[in-house]
Amino acid sequence: MTEVELVYDRLRTDDLRGTTQADYLVAFDAHIRLLEGDEVIYDEAGFPVVELARSLRIWLGDPGESDFEFDSMSYEEPGAIAIRNTPAGWVFGSVFAPSVWTNPAEWRAVDECCRHFIARVEADLDGLGLDPGDVLR
Repeated sequence: MTEVELVYDRLRTDDLRGTTQADYLVAFDAHIRLLEGDEVIYDEAGFPVVELARSLRIWLGDPGESDFEFDSMSYEEPGAIAIRNTPAGWVFGSVFAPSVWTNPAEWRAVDECCRHFIARVEADLDGLGLDPGDVLR
């Protein structure tokens, strides 16, 4: 099975104008890619990665293992990143690239992918002198 990854680079903080949680969630953006091995499933510059990390953290805290659709303050339509439970397993994709989804994966792989992404965001927030627990609560 090929590994699914949520990766980002070029974190930008120059749009930050305040110090509320909402300011941090929408002002920090980066170039995000959803990858399955070498295949790019979704790619977008200016993506609200901190807000996504918060949403994933909340979703993982719900033991129901329901589908995930990123409902962002930055997009009119939910699902810029979506994780769905299908009969064959969990798949990742985006409403902005509806014809491209990952191959099905076990829950363990989904959990690992999401937690790795969240840890990266937490490390970047910490590096900026912010408390990740406060920003992502």
